[in-house]
Amino acid sequence: MKPLIARYPDFYEGSPEFKDLQSAIEPEILALWSARDSLLAQLNVETASWGLKYWEQTLGIPVEESKDMSYRRTRIQSKIRGAGVTTVALIKNVAESFSNGAVDVAEYPNLFKLEISFVSRVGVPPNIDDLTMALKEILPAHLAWDYVYIFRTYDQLTPYTYDQLGAYTYDQLRNEVLS
Repeated sequence: MKPLIARYPDFYEGSPEFKDLQSAIEPEILALWSARDSLLAQLNVETASWGLKYWEQTLGIPVEESKDMSYRRTRIQSKIRGAGVTTVALIKNVAESFSNGAVDVAEYPNLFKLEISFVSRVGVPPNIDDLTMALKEILPAHLAWDYVYIFRTYDQLTPYTYDQLGAYTYDQLRNEVLS
């Protein structure tokens, strides 16, 4: 950013008093602009940092400042997405925000049941407990749900760690690891 003095007409540069005044004011104005930018960043969940606790308080989520910011953002986004009428699309959206992958939701209206399938990742997503809590908040009490996970045989997966397998999408895993 160019100095404040450069924003004025050239004839002000000849004034030592004006230069001194601008030199004194400039750090304060820069600090104000920085504070403004930080405040504006708090208005978006994706860019919020110190403002996450206000999002959580507003949405009725317990404030856990010891948790990672990305985890807290996921919870906030899930709560925001969960507002309104509960639909299959909403459930899918919330589940995908927690699993960081594709999810299919199958309805069984006669049984008052849902099946939530994690189709792009192998195994249990790492924050399944948080997803369960979010679903308890948005689903009507009379609906039951089950999770469907993708697992492969032990012999096929033995050479890999969970973190290595988690980096693959389902299609990549099927084509590269299991073929």
